Amino acid sequence: MRQIFSIRFFMAVGAVVGLFFLLTTIFAAREVIDGADSGASGPEPHRIDFVDRVFASRNTDFGLDDDGRAADDTELIIDGSRSLHIVTGTPGEIHCDRLVQIGACAVVADLLGEGVVWFALVPMGAGGTVDFPAIDVLADGRATLVNGWQLPYAPILDRRCRDENGDDVAFDSYREFREVLGDDFTSVYSIASRRLEAVVCHVKVPYAPEIVPATSVPSSSAPSVPVTTVATGTGSRGDDQAPSTTIP
Repeated sequence: MRQIFSIRFFMAVGAVVGLFFLLTTIFAAREVIDGADSGASGPEPHRIDFVDRVFASRNTDFGLDDDGRAADDTELIIDGSRSLHIVTGTPGEIHCDRLVQIGACAVVADLLGEGVVWFALVPMGAGGTVDFPAIDVLADGRATLVNGWQLPYAPILDRRCRDENGDDVAFDSYREFREVLGDDFTSVYSIASRRLEAVVCHVKVPYAPEIVPATSVPSSSAPSVPVTTVATGTGSRGDDQAPSTTIP
């Protein structure tokens, strides 16, 4: 019995108890951090792998349940040889209520292999384009929009803007465009090139988050933009490359 209840025995027991309390403290702290992260505000990021026009849906009554998930299955027909299958329970967003109208909606999807893990239905734009919310960050060849969606972007973004007289407003760079306008613009995605190609001032898609006011630009060369009309056609293309950094 003296050998069992030796000093070495109590030291071993104390070490085990101390390790237990240490691990308990670590996991409790991690839960607090995770809880704080889950409660943080901000859009959920989605890496967009697929954007295209929807020709038709196999299920004309397709919609979402109260939890924002597909209420039932559907197959979205893209063209004669391609379709996108969405299964019941897939999380998504529906911002286009004209799915029964041929080519009126586009599907935006986050894929895992060929499976859809998240999707959104949005209105088609003109000329094979899709209008998205403003760009927040450009990095690593992808633009993160203000709603969290991540898409490829062109090395040179076409900046389109007109003033109240209908004259083109020139910006020396996309960075200046962003500094002057804040989030008050729309990003234009080309289905043909599979990337964002242009930004259009003072246009906002209905499902975009609240516009963040533009910050003041100290440079005296920054253009004044009292815009009341918007250029929707092709504007002059700048000669700068979109920066692969966080936009101020």
